[in-house]
Amino acid sequence: MNRLKKPGAVVGILFLNILVIGMLPLNIFLIGKDIPQWIMIPASVADIALVRLIAGKAFSRKASKITALIISGVFAVMCVLLAYACPYWNSDGYKSGRPIRYYENSELTKKEALGKLEEVMDCLRKYHVSFTDGLTPEVQAKYEEVRADLASKDTVRRIELVRGVRSILHEIHDGHTSFDSWDPMLLSDGPEMKAKGYGIYSVNGLTEERMKELAEPYYSYETPRHVSVNMENLFYLDLCGVEAPYEVVWKNGDGDGESRTYSREDFITAEEYYALQDKYLPSDNNTDYVYYEIDEEKSLAVLTLKHCWISAHYRDVLREMFAEMKEKNIGNLAIDLRGNPGGDTYVVNELFRYLPIDSYYQGDDFRKIRWNYLTFHQNGETKNRRNTELAFEGQVYVLTDEDTLSSAMLFTEMIADNGLGKVIGVSPAVPCSHCGEITQFCFDDIGMWLSVSTVYYTRIDPSKGDYIEPDYPCAGEEALETLYDIVSE
Repeated sequence: MNRLKKPGAVVGILFLNILVIGMLPLNIFLIGKDIPQWIMIPASVADIALVRLIAGKAFSRKASKITALIISGVFAVMCVLLAYACPYWNSDGYKSGRPIRYYENSELTKKEALGKLEEVMDCLRKYHVSFTDGLTPEVQAKYEEVRADLASKDTVRRIELVRGVRSILHEIHDGHTSFDSWDPMLLSDGPEMKAKGYGIYSVNGLTEERMKELAEPYYSYETPRHVSVNMENLFYLDLCGVEAPYEVVWKNGDGDGESRTYSREDFITAEEYYALQDKYLPSDNNTDYVYYEIDEEKSLAVLTLKHCWISAHYRDVLREMFAEMKEKNIGNLAIDLRGNPGGDTYVVNELFRYLPIDSYYQGDDFRKIRWNYLTFHQNGETKNRRNTELAFEGQVYVLTDEDTLSSAMLFTEMIADNGLGKVIGVSPAVPCSHCGEITQFCFDDIGMWLSVSTVYYTRIDPSKGDYIEPDYPCAGEEALETLYDIVSE
């Protein structure tokens, strides 16, 4: 009988341990938020109790019983500690089917506003990579100021809470840590006016530059060059204190203007806005974020990447491009990253497969990682999984402007700091040493999203300074023309 019992007992014990550790991915990927971390403690206690019961009935030897209990006990304790450390516990960044909550400047009670503020601060204290030793004096002082202001009010408009939270995040100097309205309300005329070649010049006499100045105290950034506002977005108008009615001046490329007056009722949901965008500004498909052109006369291939999205389509485009370059003996490759807001870091790793290098350094090789009370420092070198059949050994260039951000900036850094190519254009607006790798938390009842950085990246070659300095500086819109001048020489 024991021969039958022992294998079954081992399987049962393994199954119980898997159930405990399985609560972590269930919470991160599937189960809704607001599950307390302490739930892992009774789950682990129940696991150990059941293991003890099973081991007591199935194992005759005392040593086997003790071994089963010790292994399960250590495993259970590790699961509890990991749940309290993991920055993705109760996060919403990896869950699908989140609730849709369009922006509205609703009213909160003082208690609700203070409660939301404390939730934000709790996430920052536990998970932000800059606060392993507690809040900095600047952040602590701003938090106390905001808390006192909210406590002095009987009711709080939602935008007042948002301004308060964002003013605290402003003191961190981290463009990836933010507090945003996820589902925006947008101006109904936007798609139609854009189709006619118009853009918003001013709202109530405020130009985009002036609105950036108004938004700056509530903006998360490493440098003020990173500040941007969407003048079609009701959230940004409220953030900057612009009140209805909205006197909007539209202008086209020739400087011709058209004035229109709008109320708050003229702003529509993002779903309705994008439907109009498809009507007035149709796009052939959703794969036009990456494409290439080859100029045989100049022996030049230009890969345009509007977003750093890793996908089968991206890999196919790379393979097709390098195959055509080899067939036509192309000697120059340029990657156009102007206006690329970032995305997935590993788009550059995929491109490096076609370069004649066995290893390289990437941003992920030099970083500090924080998981609550745990801190890791990562250093190293990445081995290149080369595609030797389509290897390219010519000149490499990267085209940049101020809006080459996040992973697109890191793409440029990896080209420059590994000595693999030259940079043409304008220095990206974000520094190479920066925070990132966010965890996200959705505040369902007020429709806001908090992003918190858990990692600090250090520049691959710190001797080159905080920002990428182009080898061929020029205005961003002139980068392609400069590229052609260079390859012509």
